[in-house]
Amino acid sequence: MEYTKQRNTNAMRLPTSGNGHAFYYYIKPTVRNCKCTFPDGSIYWQRVVPIEKYRVFKSEPDKLYLDEQCTISAGITRKEKIQQAKQLG
Repeated sequence: MEYTKQRNTNAMRLPTSGNGHAFYYYIKPTVRNCKCTFPDGSIYWQRVVPIEKYRVFKSEPDKLYLDEQCTISAGITRKEKIQQAKQLG
């Protein structure tokens, strides 16, 4: 039991006390937009947005893009694309 109290499981050596500010800023540059592949083989991208106030990452709800930088809108929502895939079987 003593060993588990002394062992350091923090591989990145980031301060873990508090509310996780250091971990958020460490991981923020590595977070990228999310690739969505649908059953019909089409590939779209969803934008991942960092929310500084709460230090979390969220994707834009129901918005799809054609490129990885999320600059060209697909003109279809995620829900519509899922419905199309269900109709195709």
